[in-house]
Formats: sequence, C-alpha cells, structure tokens
Amino acid sequence: MSYVKAKNILPVELLEMIQEYVDGTYLYIPQKCENRKKWGESKDSKTWYKNRNHQIYLYYKKGVSVKKISEQFFLSEKSVYRIILQEKKTILR
Repeated sequence: MSYVKAKNILPVELLEMIQEYVDGTYLYIPQKCENRKKWGESKDSKTWYKNRNHQIYLYYKKGVSVKKISEQFFLSEKSVYRIILQEKKTILR
C-alpha cells in the first residue's frame, strides 16, 4: 500500500474539515464493502491452497503415510488430517 497526499486529491474544504479531527496524523480510509475482494482473489492464493490440498488428499488415497505427507508439504500431521477430512467432505457433496 502506498500513501497519497490528501492535499493532492481532496478538495480544500474537505481537507480542512478532516484536519479538525486528525491534524498531521496518518489516516487509513477503508474501501467500500462492495469494492472489497474476497480472500485469495487478488493473488490466486485460494486456488494454490485448493490444488495443494487436493494433491495431499490424492497422496493419502494412494497410501502415502500422513507422516511422509506432512514432511513433504512442511505441515504438521494434525494439519494433514484436517485437510484430508475437508477434502473427503468436499468430494461427498
């Protein structure tokens, strides 16, 4: 995120009103709800994790031990079991 100078984009009247509340401090203005992206949409994280989790499930179905899967993907065994359970539920839908 980069900063933008308020004096370069806001009308003088509005800038003076804002200065009544926060003079000389940083102010974060959030996006409107309708403009927000869902988690994973901007960098394809969601797709990456979905593919990884499916691959973990396929290894499990082939008989690879949970311990080996956890070592290969740098996850705890508990996380691998959670992913397997989630994938099973997804397939059954």
